[in-house]
Amino acid sequence: MAERTDEANRAWTGFSTQLTPGQLQAALSGWWRCDPERVVRAGLMAVTLGQYVVAVLTGIDGYDGRRDGRYRFHGTLAGSVTELVTPQQWVNPDAPGADRARLLLGRRLESESGGPVAYVRPGG
Repeated sequence: MAERTDEANRAWTGFSTQLTPGQLQAALSGWWRCDPERVVRAGLMAVTLGQYVVAVLTGIDGYDGRRDGRYRFHGTLAGSVTELVTPQQWVNPDAPGADRARLLLGRRLESESGGPVAYVRPGG
């Protein structure tokens, strides 16, 4: 769940249905412990909560890394789940890959590491 942060470029980290799309994009852009090249190859990052996709960042074309092995991605919030009890979603129609986001949101997608990032095959 989302937590406040004192980072200069964002006020929140993590996911919450209460965040605006702008807040959520900043909150989910980083810092993730994952394989950044797999994320860039796929062009998107599916963020999961309890194995269900709650947000999708698309148009990922690069990343910044830290020495601790965490990464922040350059992309667009293509969509998110806005209600968890009776799943509803918001999709940004102008985001690259909005159609892929629509297909992934709310679906069960197991993470290989048990963490919140689930890898998606390019084009899949």
